[in-house]
Amino acid sequence: MDRIILKGLPVGCVIGTFPAERTAPQTLFFDLELYGDFSRAGRTDDLNDAVDYTAVERCVKDYAAGTSFHLLERLAYACAGKLLEHFPLLDRITLRIRKPDAPVESDCVELEITLARS
Repeated sequence: MDRIILKGLPVGCVIGTFPAERTAPQTLFFDLELYGDFSRAGRTDDLNDAVDYTAVERCVKDYAAGTSFHLLERLAYACAGKLLEHFPLLDRITLRIRKPDAPVESDCVELEITLARS
């Protein structure tokens, strides 16, 4: 299985359970690992046979910016589901979200999920 990796995509969205987190977007950072059979694009050198990275980024940014979840877990599964829905070449996605401004003593909160096409 082939893999495309996108790292550090900044996305502004309203996320969190505390009242202060619900008033303005926070910047989260997404890392995506996209799995599938990308051999056709390797043979044809044609974007129509490939996963368009720009379209993947736009899908994540548009979806996350247009939603307002309380939990990173919900946001992660929803974004991964949207990508599987919109990009038929993808079989599985591992998605990591870093929340550097989380109200914790740690430097950052990071969540990783994997979702496969059913």
